[in-house]
Order: sequence, then C-alpha cells, then structure tokens
Amino acid sequence: MEKKYTVFRYLAYSLEILIIYIVQGTPFFLPEILGGRPVLLIPVALTIAFYENEIPAMFFGLACGSLIDIGTGGSIGFYAFMLTLICFAIGNIFRDYMVINFLNGMAFCGGIITGLICLQFLIFYVFQGRIDGGLYFAQHYISRILYTILLSPVFYLINKHLYKNLRDR
Repeated sequence: MEKKYTVFRYLAYSLEILIIYIVQGTPFFLPEILGGRPVLLIPVALTIAFYENEIPAMFFGLACGSLIDIGTGGSIGFYAFMLTLICFAIGNIFRDYMVINFLNGMAFCGGIITGLICLQFLIFYVFQGRIDGGLYFAQHYISRILYTILLSPVFYLINKHLYKNLRDR
C-alpha cells in the first residue's frame, strides 16, 4: 500500500514523456524560431531527476534520451547515453548535496542543456570536418538552446507538482 503513489507517479512521468515526445515530433505544433526547434525531452528528464533517486532518474533519462535519438534519427545513442549518466548524477546530487528550488533547477537545466547541445554539435558537425560550423551553429543551435531553456520552467513546475502530490506520505 505504501508504494501506491510511487507507481502512479512513475506512470504520470511516463505519460508525460510520451506526450512530450509526440508534441516534439509533431510538425508545425511548436513553431521553429530562428531556425531551431526545442528539444523538450531534455528538460523533462532533468526535472524528473531533480525529484527522484538515482536509479529511477537514470531510467527516465534513458527513456528520454532514447526517444530523442529515435526522433532525430541523426545521433543514435548519444542522448540515451548522456542523459542516462547526467540524470543519475543529478539524482545523486539533489538527493544528498543540494536543495531543490527553482533557481537551482533552472541553473542546472540551463547549463546542462547548453553543454549537451553544444557537445552534440561538436561531435556530429565540427568533428566531421564541415567548414561552415560557426554559421550553422549561429543559425540553428543557439536558437535551439535558448528555446529549450525558455520552456524548462514549465516542466520544472509540472514535475514538482507531480512529485508533491503523488509521493508516499
């Protein structure tokens, strides 16, 4: 009986991930701003990891990363691997060392989103020897980073609400 709310919370997170995956993959649902569309599953995985322990956070990171890899089709395994590691670390950090609040959450989201998308650009664009990297980054990746960070507070508030209302008492 005590684990009842945990199961409901995990189901709610899973439903949220599936809905966001569908929204992210639906053409013309979210407008493309300055050449970039947001990667919504990154802040979803990060904000879930703020509230969960390492192992559940790691699996939700794996799920979000796998769906990003499937949805984009270009970097199979990159987001799955990176979000699994990052969400495991965040689950540990916020459980033991940091206080979960809006400013900490948004600072982590901003830094990790920026670092992850820049790393993807470096690995899959620059290291492949393409010449016009700076222009392509400015036209497509900066707006993607900013757009994703701008939508992060929505997922922070959704997952905070799910955790607060669906936890074992």
